[in-house]
Amino acid sequence: MKKNVVFGLLIIALSILVFAGCGSAPAPKPEPAPTPVAEQPKGLVLDGAGNYTVVRGDTLAEIAGRRYGESNMYYFPLIRLANANVVTDPDVIEPGTNLIIPDLQRNLNNDGAKTLLKADMQAVAGQYDRQSKPNAAAKLRTLAGRL
Repeated sequence: MKKNVVFGLLIIALSILVFAGCGSAPAPKPEPAPTPVAEQPKGLVLDGAGNYTVVRGDTLAEIAGRRYGESNMYYFPLIRLANANVVTDPDVIEPGTNLIIPDLQRNLNNDGAKTLLKADMQAVAGQYDRQSKPNAAAKLRTLAGRL
């Protein structure tokens, strides 16, 4: 009988070892997902940029006029470029949208930013031609030509 008890205990001990060895190793903890970072449009200078929350009735040109001065309201494509992920049409901005307002002078002093701004002014001028807004298109082309 003593042999049966020892043999039984041996079987139990071996069973425990086998089941413990068959268990899976603890799963590694998943790496936390990287925090998404807003991608800065290449070429634009966003150092010194401000923010503005759109209210009903705002247009990019009016916002640019208030931020950059009335004589600079046609620099609104700079605001559009900085907010390309939320502003596709310069005449349609949704109330509550938080816009990045780049520093005008820093971007005018940067060749890469000026190149982007000039190209976008030309694109918006083309859009305005198609929308029968020849005066706005002409002002944008004139301003782009000076950059």
